[in-house]
Amino acid sequence: MLPSLTSHDEYVDFVNDALESIEIPKVHTDVAGKLALLDLTPIRLLMLDLYCLKKGRIGYAPEDLLRTFLAMVFCGITSPTTWVEGYLQDKSGFYAVISGFETNGIPSTGCLYQFIDRLMQLPTYCKQHQIRFKRKRLSKTQKQQLKADKTKVSKRHVGIVAKLAQRFRRIKTDGEEVYVPDDEAIANAILDCCCLTESQRRGLLDKKHLFVSGDGTKLPVHGNSYGKRVCSCDDKNCDCKRYYNAPDASIGYDAYRDTYIYSHSLYQLTSVSQSHTYELPTYLMMTTGCRHDSVTGSFAMNRATQRVDIDKACFDAAHDATAFYQMADDLWQSEVFIPLNTTNEGNFKQIPMATISPKGIPICAKGHQMYYSGHCKDRDRQKWRCPLKVKNADSTCHCSTSHYGRVVYTHTPENLRIFPKTPRSSPTFKKVYDHRTAAERVFKRQKLDFKLAQFKTRSKGRHLFYAMLTAIAVHVETWYRLDSPAI
Repeated sequence: MLPSLTSHDEYVDFVNDALESIEIPKVHTDVAGKLALLDLTPIRLLMLDLYCLKKGRIGYAPEDLLRTFLAMVFCGITSPTTWVEGYLQDKSGFYAVISGFETNGIPSTGCLYQFIDRLMQLPTYCKQHQIRFKRKRLSKTQKQQLKADKTKVSKRHVGIVAKLAQRFRRIKTDGEEVYVPDDEAIANAILDCCCLTESQRRGLLDKKHLFVSGDGTKLPVHGNSYGKRVCSCDDKNCDCKRYYNAPDASIGYDAYRDTYIYSHSLYQLTSVSQSHTYELPTYLMMTTGCRHDSVTGSFAMNRATQRVDIDKACFDAAHDATAFYQMADDLWQSEVFIPLNTTNEGNFKQIPMATISPKGIPICAKGHQMYYSGHCKDRDRQKWRCPLKVKNADSTCHCSTSHYGRVVYTHTPENLRIFPKTPRSSPTFKKVYDHRTAAERVFKRQKLDFKLAQFKTRSKGRHLFYAMLTAIAVHVETWYRLDSPAI
């Protein structure tokens, strides 16, 4: 049962009165000032459906529980157990007071974990549901081959962004509601009502005309990708089922470290501006570790545009797919700035074309004009074939060894991937795209400064909760620096 609501001004007065008789640790002198900037009372409306309103024992205020987690992040602690036993139960009472608790009414460690599960609406996993057949171990040769083929795409993933574009268009045409998981919805709702609104009031962003940078990062899972043995076989390499304590995690490729990691993947949209240097998290999304950025970015943009209006967005070359540009133009009403993916650039299996005629028709090395063979809708391009093979299938094509003959493709000016609204060679494109690295700088703030990568957790929902805490901390830290220019 929810207790009565305490306003933010009442919390600030309570802390100021209590700290007059408490010695403040020199290491954490600024924590109380940062927490005083953040008004958490708006989350009470989000909590009404998560608590029983008429019966049950009166629990701790959700505002105070969330505030004590933020105090934990600002103090550099990554374990709720350590936070409760080493700080909240401290005799001075400083950490309990800045959290909003009386010194004789401190929550237990189990209470904090239960609050995370209640807030993020996490399912209760039965141990039997997490026991399954073990993943096959790869040999050293297979691992080397997998690393060499990391850029290749399996058959079921060919054209995955185009398939997502068809699904999103169908949902919009039918008037269906865009599905958002419960944990992701509540995390972004808290970030919106507590941080984005205040940042907009301070002039740091405009939710009606956002300029964002999107990227993903890997968060290692505190678990074993091969599971834990639950059988009593003498052979340690038996094929029996095993217990996996991280059911949503998977092995994904980390391009920064050039290695595979058993992890979750955090995808984040970061708000940037050309008028100031402050970079703030805007939308959070947590997926399994093997998910590609182009797929996660499509979902993140489609869900984020239900809350805010995005005018411009910068992404890296991993998002360079024709369907991604089309979705940005048709569904999201945004202009995206993405460089062309040069992974396969210059990899010619056949002799390249000699030139193009004034009418836009490719001319082969032998001087023949290519034959127009239709329009490819999937990639929005024109197909051209060898004229000799079209007229006579038994003739010899000097530009290709294929029985079908030489095939080339050209693009029309309507192709937004090849011909974006802002040309890639223009100074405007370069000036805008310079802000793309903002996403990586914010990741550095979250993972290193606020120690997001050091949280030992296995649940995807809890990982998202800790990511939300660090995102809120980035906003509060920015406000604190604005109010204290000398820092």
